[in-house]
Amino acid sequence: MNIHEIDWRVEPLHDVIVGIEAGLATIRQRLEEEDGDGITALEHAEPLLGLGFVAAQAYVLGTWTDLNRIRNSSARAPVSKTDCYATDSITVQAGITRVHVINATANYFKHHDEWTEWPRNETARILAAVGITKDTEFPCIHATKFLCGPAWRLIVLHQIVKEWREHVIRSLQ
Repeated sequence: MNIHEIDWRVEPLHDVIVGIEAGLATIRQRLEEEDGDGITALEHAEPLLGLGFVAAQAYVLGTWTDLNRIRNSSARAPVSKTDCYATDSITVQAGITRVHVINATANYFKHHDEWTEWPRNETARILAAVGITKDTEFPCIHATKFLCGPAWRLIVLHQIVKEWREHVIRSLQ
């Protein structure tokens, strides 16, 4: 067994997700106590959910790195990030996997403030495939609902990337 087959990243990701879910619970509680409007809660939840996608993206990128270290130790050619992210047992649309959506959402969250206009790139193409466009008011919330359901349970995101890693390591090593 190669040391890189061990998933050292999954527990820290879980800790991050649990922390974000605690923050979301605080937002819900504050909203109830203050009898506030839903827009304020959405505005506060959007960046927390975006951070969850960035944490999942970092986990996915680490998996790709681990996979190529495993392949290198067996003198096998590296797998491209594109091919790695495309290796998922579930696709959301032809040629687009859940991991593609996670990666695109994280990229949106990290870079949207520097966009002077909605880009015409791979991130925008993938987001559009799941209904997120320049007119979407809360893209991270939309992506969370799409992948995790209406309760915004980011633990589902954790489960998606964990299962994806197991599939990728088994399929591509």
